[in-house]
Amino acid sequence: MSVIIKKITTALDRIDQNNTIWIAFSGGIDSAVLLHAVTSVAKDTGHTVKAIHIDHQIHKDSKEWSEFCKNQCRILSVFYRSISVELKYVSELGVEGSARIARYQAFEDILESEDILLTAHHADDQVETILLQLFRGAGVQGLTGCAMQRDLGKAQMLRPLLEVSRQQIEEYAKSYELSWLEDPSNKSIQYDRNFLRHEVLPLINMRWHGLRETIARSSQWQTESSYLLDRLAKQDLEFSDVLENPIPIKKLKCLDSTSMKNALRWWMRENKFPMPSAQILNHIISDVINSSQDSEACVRWQHCECRKYRNKLYLLEQLNAHDSNQMYEWNIELPLQIDSLGLTLTQEKLLEHGVKCDQLETLLVKFRQGGETIKPRGRGCHKDLKTLFQEASVEPWLRDRIPLLYRNESLIFVWGYWIQEGY
Repeated sequence: MSVIIKKITTALDRIDQNNTIWIAFSGGIDSAVLLHAVTSVAKDTGHTVKAIHIDHQIHKDSKEWSEFCKNQCRILSVFYRSISVELKYVSELGVEGSARIARYQAFEDILESEDILLTAHHADDQVETILLQLFRGAGVQGLTGCAMQRDLGKAQMLRPLLEVSRQQIEEYAKSYELSWLEDPSNKSIQYDRNFLRHEVLPLINMRWHGLRETIARSSQWQTESSYLLDRLAKQDLEFSDVLENPIPIKKLKCLDSTSMKNALRWWMRENKFPMPSAQILNHIISDVINSSQDSEACVRWQHCECRKYRNKLYLLEQLNAHDSNQMYEWNIELPLQIDSLGLTLTQEKLLEHGVKCDQLETLLVKFRQGGETIKPRGRGCHKDLKTLFQEASVEPWLRDRIPLLYRNESLIFVWGYWIQEGY
């Protein structure tokens, strides 16, 4: 029995038959071997195996590659699904980094809680990953390399070939006469990983034998150190089993600089946000955490941002562009879609909020400009929205995104908050 079949058998023995196994199938030699080995073992174990292909739409032949993968799955009688993605953050992360984010986001969007995703990362990939992280100045967490198992949205991801070498994968593919794709970009040394693979590592291996084993040992030490740092961060932030967001800034300000950075990284990672660079992390500390009480400073990276309000630090999805000067004339019999907010206003929702709709037909939808007032039900007097928002602790960056509904030039409803007396 080959070492690859042994690894796959061990992995499938730990997976319940009720779990659907998905193979991340690029069509390259690594994923072709993984798909073949898993389907071979699954015939005896009774597991359901499916394949998912991510088309990054980078190469001109990507459609043909997807068709090739589909045909390979047809030969193996495996369900096949292809997803096309668009790359974001290319200027910040490069093509490789952007493709990785898009790929894993697609996996998270598709996989369910009973699903297990298997990827074909192997021991040589691990060496490359750790060295690249080292060259980029990564900390302890980055130098742990690829984990054998981790959460992936609602699902789980496993890397059963992480202790298998590239040579063993090539031998398996040849012995079973497998077909696979050769991405020409894999030979281009303009990409960091390819330069490392084709130019640097052959020289290193000539001098230092057993590099994979040595780096694997170092990765284990980093994993243990990372565990201790995570435990310290949770202790420093005085977290129980409930993960806070926002967090009181006083919990951070009582820490020294190194502990604060460690705590922030842990907090961001636990909230499933991407790690900021060292420079951005320093900006979060200086421009947001240590800013004045009334500051509305914001630091952004990728799709997220850090903000501060009432001595609390918020970790948020980056807000879409929104024009607070826009207005809509809304016939409440029909839904009103506000694209910049991802919000749909309906008569049913008005009723759910407690607005009496029997005398309403058309409303004007606007957004806060300043100076608006309303006489909320049961309050007995008019109050300006600024005061009401402050009393309700509505974050400043959300206030001009809350729809204001007018009838005959009178504000009758602040969406989700206050209804004018009489309505």
